[in-house]
Amino acid sequence: MRTTRAAIVALASAALLGLTACGGSTNPDEPVGPADTHTERSDDTSSSQTSQETSSSSSSDTSSAPTSSAASPTGDPVLAAITAAEDEAGGTAYEIDDQDEDGTWEIDVAKGDQSVEVEVGEDGTATAGDDDDLDDEDRAGLDAAKIDLAEAIEAALKEADGTFDDAELEEENGTHHWKISVDVNGNDTDVLVDVTTGKATPESDDDGADDDADDN
Repeated sequence: MRTTRAAIVALASAALLGLTACGGSTNPDEPVGPADTHTERSDDTSSSQTSQETSSSSSSDTSSAPTSSAASPTGDPVLAAITAAEDEAGGTAYEIDDQDEDGTWEIDVAKGDQSVEVEVGEDGTATAGDDDDLDDEDRAGLDAAKIDLAEAIEAALKEADGTFDDAELEEENGTHHWKISVDVNGNDTDVLVDVTTGKATPESDDDGADDDADDN
């Protein structure tokens, strides 16, 4: 009787151990548990953050890219015309006539021992015309000059506040000047600019002085 009870207890214990072992086993075909699902969500969140950071960086780079600016405005039309004439003829401008009604400037340019007449339209287009021998007096004035025609015009307009008319080289008593004509309040005013020093001096109007004397 005792033997039978011991056998039953042993069998019961073995059965209990077998059930416990079966409960702890894992079937490879079973779906992934909650721990694995949590890991996948974490990966998705990390990928989303990386995508947002890349998009933000791209947007920042685009907004900081430089944009093209408008071109600088054109300078003084007289000085621009002189530059265009010199470029066209390949020499040095030394005389410019008053502007025509159609806005054209006639500019004489010295090139070697030749003088080239260049017309510059209102739109800045320069066209070289006839050439001729350069006058000896003009050649001597250019050789002595330390300031060019454009600089002389600027100096004259600072001395006489008006509108530029025309300019040429002039020699008086062995001294060369740029003679710049300026329209000041409807009156022509000539300004002599020393070719070496750049000093601008309004030229005295001897005829006007004589006329005033005659009126008195």
